[in-house]
Amino acid sequence: MDAREIRLFSRIEKEHFFYRGRRDVVRRWLARLFPDRKPLVMDAGAGTGIFVEETEAQAEVIGCDVFFEPGISLSASKLVRADACRLPFPDNMADASVALDLLEHLDDDSAAVRELARLTKPGGYVFINVPAFQALFSDWDQAVGHKRRYKKQMMQALAENAGLEIIFLRYINSLPFFPILAYRWLRSTFGIGKAQRLEDELPPEWINKIFRAALVAQGTTNWINLPFGVSLFAILRKKSGNN
Repeated sequence: MDAREIRLFSRIEKEHFFYRGRRDVVRRWLARLFPDRKPLVMDAGAGTGIFVEETEAQAEVIGCDVFFEPGISLSASKLVRADACRLPFPDNMADASVALDLLEHLDDDSAAVRELARLTKPGGYVFINVPAFQALFSDWDQAVGHKRRYKKQMMQALAENAGLEIIFLRYINSLPFFPILAYRWLRSTFGIGKAQRLEDELPPEWINKIFRAALVAQGTTNWINLPFGVSLFAILRKKSGNN
């Protein structure tokens, strides 16, 4: 993602239902999986470092990204400049690894998942969120550097290739799926909305709250399992016998 797109999304990432919601989902799972201690968490593709900052109270978090820009990113002392496929950390270092909307930017997403598995301790967890369904692929995806969108079968293959077992796999952010599908079709077909992308703006407050609550509920409960969503969220576990 180039610096212009990072600046656009940095204006809204603190409160936007999608960006805030996905961070909420991971933090709730961390609290559930590590109730008695602060785990060491590695955040790959940390962007501006907002997840690192917000999670400091419940975990020791190291953020990594190839992007760093003063005034947008957290201080360099909290972020490491690193390629997700070649992370500068030892094997079995982290209790959990996080990749929130990272894999879709990479030529070799499988290598990145293997790298996350490598530095995660046996019995530890890998949290992954990616955009879902190629039917939603748009000029916005192209602008922010997406190479693909995912379905469950693709995530299952990535997990298997990295020797990880799936403990949670759900399409999430389902409530806005059909409005977004219609909006992107209208934009690509008739040019409607191209002048100012809705993806770069905060929705009205009441919509923002409803969409965030729905996203978090889907990402943290087992009883909501819809066959569609704007995103795909996975929790993978490194088997205890893997080194």
